[in-house]
Amino acid sequence: MPDDRLETVTRYDTTGDAQLAKTQLAAADIPCLIANEDQSGLATMFEGTGGGVHVKVPADQVEAARAVLGVD
Repeated sequence: MPDDRLETVTRYDTTGDAQLAKTQLAAADIPCLIANEDQSGLATMFEGTGGGVHVKVPADQVEAARAVLGVD
């Protein structure tokens, strides 16, 4: 059975930055979902709660997505 879980690869303060990451992932054939777009610009207010705009990918593609985006 495939693992359909999504994991957050990174998060951004703005929807525009998250959309750019989504474009980079699409170019690498990595499916992606953007979550919490309504929190754009609020990441600093919710720093301790994991706020901001989240970029999520399938669990089995997290490492590849991090490499594409250059994040740890």
